[in-house]
Amino acid sequence: MMINRNEKGFTLIELMIVVAIIGILAAIAVPNFVQYRNRSRVAAAVGTCESIRGAMAAYAADSVSNLFPNDGGADWVDIDPTDWTTLTAALNSNGAALKDSSAAQGMEMTAYDTWDLDGDGTDGDDYYFQFSTLGVPDGLTGALIEVRSSGIQRFTRT
Repeated sequence: MMINRNEKGFTLIELMIVVAIIGILAAIAVPNFVQYRNRSRVAAAVGTCESIRGAMAAYAADSVSNLFPNDGGADWVDIDPTDWTTLTAALNSNGAALKDSSAAQGMEMTAYDTWDLDGDGTDGDDYYFQFSTLGVPDGLTGALIEVRSSGIQRFTRT
């Protein structure tokens, strides 16, 4: 009986080298993937905030006094801007496309306020929202987002 030593295949050393190379590539790729995912969550939250700014401008343009909705005043009627459901209803009717829950939107509203800029005694001349981006680390710029009529700013959470 003759033994054929010319068989095709990989040696154990070759397989171990391939596994080591795949492990090194995975060690490099996974942290980058997590970083890109966090950045995309912040970008989505900032995009939503731009939609909110536009809807707030439309709300002010359509209101009788041309003011932004204040926190519980006459312009808001029975809408509480600190409640996501009522805020969504008001802003979606003015051009936003917010989801039914803040968790589904990927952000949580942590503050809302209005103030009187012209000294006439009525709040609503300007507004301030603060949102927390869900699912991102506190040290990432964009974990906390402030929305005003003048623009959007991203901050880290402390």
